[in-house]
Amino acid sequence: MKKLSHTLIVASLCLLVTAPLSAQKKPVAKKRTATTAIATYPQRDAAFKADYKLTAIGAFNPDNVESLTFSPMPALDFKGHVLKRNVSHKQVRLTLLSCRENQITDEEDWLERNGLTLRETRIEYPMGQYKPRFSYATGGYLITTYGENWGNARHIVITDEAQKTLYAAYDFENWKFSPKTVLMGNTQTVHDFIIEGNILYIAHGTNGYSDGAGYQTGYITAFDMENNEIIWTTQPMSCNSGFDIVGNSIICGYGFTSEPDYLFVLDKYSGQRIQKIPVKKMVDYVVPKGDRAYVRTYSYDYVFRIQ
Repeated sequence: MKKLSHTLIVASLCLLVTAPLSAQKKPVAKKRTATTAIATYPQRDAAFKADYKLTAIGAFNPDNVESLTFSPMPALDFKGHVLKRNVSHKQVRLTLLSCRENQITDEEDWLERNGLTLRETRIEYPMGQYKPRFSYATGGYLITTYGENWGNARHIVITDEAQKTLYAAYDFENWKFSPKTVLMGNTQTVHDFIIEGNILYIAHGTNGYSDGAGYQTGYITAFDMENNEIIWTTQPMSCNSGFDIVGNSIICGYGFTSEPDYLFVLDKYSGQRIQKIPVKKMVDYVVPKGDRAYVRTYSYDYVFRIQ
């Protein structure tokens, strides 16, 4: 998330029905040089357009990814920039209903028992080759990450669910290191996505302890695809899990071995934190269903009432 080492293991147990992806070559021909311009974070409440539809670029050929032009994301300063707005409008509140210890590797049983499905599918290719690594079904689109391994995928393509039409291709190389990184192995990657209207919500961070990144890791960023600009980024250490959106709120989690573990509710229009709930282990997945939020952590399963 994405995925920390243990979630990479359990993620392979979950299979969503997704159109198969063919073998790919690393894009070299038309890949743009990443810009060093820093995101400016405009304070624009009107940036969110629920009825916005992406414009098709053309046909997508998974065997010809090398011909794509990947648009580089502006570099982050990793300080966190939330919008200064009134969040008094209706927000989700979570109330704990149950907590039970799980078997760590019984994720498939957890999904089946609760009638849940994940937006994410891990794509099984050997490491060391530039291949598709994860796909995420969201808003009628399919987002696929590409890289040499599951923790080093910084290119994404947005297509229709059948992977016939291309809508966008982004390069996140500028997000690879925070300015305060002290362990060069603590590279950052993108690990979960949701599209709502013109906004691409992106979870990103390092697969490791927060101090190795100078405590600049674990974000969700809202990117305006219509105007190609970043609207907000949460404060650090807000999300290294899967996340989901319910109404005006985002539910996500942050934690790691020997670090405090929390479930957060955020305002989806500003990135501000609304609720902070301690949990026993780091969150892997958040799956809302009806008036319940099912939260899978490393060794505990939670159910919260959504109010």
